[in-house]
Amino acid sequence: IMSPFGNPSQMVNPEDVLILPTSSSSTSPSIQKVSPEVCEVCGDRVNSRRYGASACLGCTVFFRRAIVNKMQYRCLRDQNCLISHTYRCACRYCRFQKCLRVGMRPEAIQRRDLVGPRKVSREEKSGSPDLIIIDDQSDNFLQEWANFQRQQNSEHLPYFAEHHIDVAFHKDQSNFVKFRRRARAPDVNVMLKLCLKQAAEWGNRLKPFKKLPMESKKSILAEYCLAFLLIDQGFKTAKEADLGIWLLQNGSFMHPDYFFGLSANNISVAENMRVKTQLHHNFVTELLHCVSNPFRKLEIDEIECAALKTILLLSPSCSKRAIYAGQEGILAGFYAKCMEELMDHVISKYQDKGAERFGEIILLIGSIRCGVKTIYNQTRVSDLFNFMKFDDSVKDILLT
Repeated sequence: IMSPFGNPSQMVNPEDVLILPTSSSSTSPSIQKVSPEVCEVCGDRVNSRRYGASACLGCTVFFRRAIVNKMQYRCLRDQNCLISHTYRCACRYCRFQKCLRVGMRPEAIQRRDLVGPRKVSREEKSGSPDLIIIDDQSDNFLQEWANFQRQQNSEHLPYFAEHHIDVAFHKDQSNFVKFRRRARAPDVNVMLKLCLKQAAEWGNRLKPFKKLPMESKKSILAEYCLAFLLIDQGFKTAKEADLGIWLLQNGSFMHPDYFFGLSANNISVAENMRVKTQLHHNFVTELLHCVSNPFRKLEIDEIECAALKTILLLSPSCSKRAIYAGQEGILAGFYAKCMEELMDHVISKYQDKGAERFGEIILLIGSIRCGVKTIYNQTRVSDLFNFMKFDDSVKDILLT
């Protein structure tokens, strides 16, 4: 049963129920509440006792990874940090020490924990030899996603806009990208089609999404494929473009100035489109503000992009309620795994500012969803989003 706050890791325990005594001597039956067993480290719901103490999935995976990878942690305070379900990621040193104090034993880690996750059977492949379902027990969960993301990004190269240049501008002295051209409706069409395919592939590597009926998948993808697109384009824009330029995956660009990149003849024709050009300005400015500027400021990397894509898939805000009903436990495991590894990643890279950066990355989820809403609004007025001429698969998902 999902929490009303929408966090998959905070769920109502089905075992937390009311039990009536069977004794006939009582005239008014008393009500006794059975408390669920909690993790001895952080207080979350218990998943296993395999390492010598009752622990949740997050703490079990954390302890195993710390031992297998021979991690050396340090506390930035007084080695007495509060470890709870809410703050368990804040200090890995104190969390690991508490794991040992409650009785978790390094020697309990078995050989199969050391050699990594089991091999994936043919039945768990999703139809393509590369689309292997990712296990939430993997010790390199986010790295596997980042590798797959790199593979998907290579699919953009055949579409890269190298010809028919309308305008040229320099990025910097390295000339990493010297020439670009203005994006047109066919660019948006092909990028949406490719992004829809890649978002579906991303989802089908996760068991909770793969098990959904097709209609439920379509409900999620209607929003998720645009969020997926914004992350890819925001990352590319932050890495490659000058300020004020928004890049599509194929290298074509959008500028807040609707006329930027148009030839003189096209500008004279378009001068009577004042309302449309103002809406275009607001649209591109909003994308820059919500996505690429924060990505640039935080210097978001591939691992963090992969984490954002996975978190958004696991916590959709589509209109269909309880879309993952019946899979809450599996969903919580993936969600906890993703958040744990994201925290480990940012702390390992940024040390003292890791926890602050983790919070800033999570806040990007709201900004990305604002960007999705902005795209939907722009589809009604923009000549770049002419859905009636778009690919049927794109119309089927985004117009239903």
